[in-house]
Amino acid sequence: MEFRVATLADLENIATIFLKCWTISYSEVLSESARKSFSLESAKDLWRTSIEIPEDKETVLLINEDAIAVVFRIGGDKTDHNRGHLFSLYVDPAHAGKGLGKASLMEAMDRIRVRGFHEMTLWVFAENTIANSLYTKAGFTPSGNSRTTPEWGAQEIELITTL
Repeated sequence: MEFRVATLADLENIATIFLKCWTISYSEVLSESARKSFSLESAKDLWRTSIEIPEDKETVLLINEDAIAVVFRIGGDKTDHNRGHLFSLYVDPAHAGKGLGKASLMEAMDRIRVRGFHEMTLWVFAENTIANSLYTKAGFTPSGNSRTTPEWGAQEIELITTL
């Protein structure tokens, strides 16, 4: 198991993992129309921008058994520049249940801490029980902020932790 920063050569694999999570893992969270809103090409476009124009963000991969098993993206919190933020964390469903999500979250927290942040935030779908359990066990608690993005039609809650 190793972590490394993503490159454009990883784009197809990243988009595939994203789509698997979006369509399979979110089946109980998002409507069918929301889950079908991404194609492989639109997912690649989304992640291409993250890799080509990272600004203060970093897209990181966890490689397990010679395959990309997890992709996550971290950076500064857009609403509070004193905090770090986890923008996304996707575990390939083929690698789920092996502790790789937890390992990736710990790596993300360490990378945010190294950047000098003492707090970290993230947004998670309120009904995503698996992700909420992971984040709660890692010390994240609700900040009190919530939102519903019209395209997804599902409530998200902001979580925060002290590093």
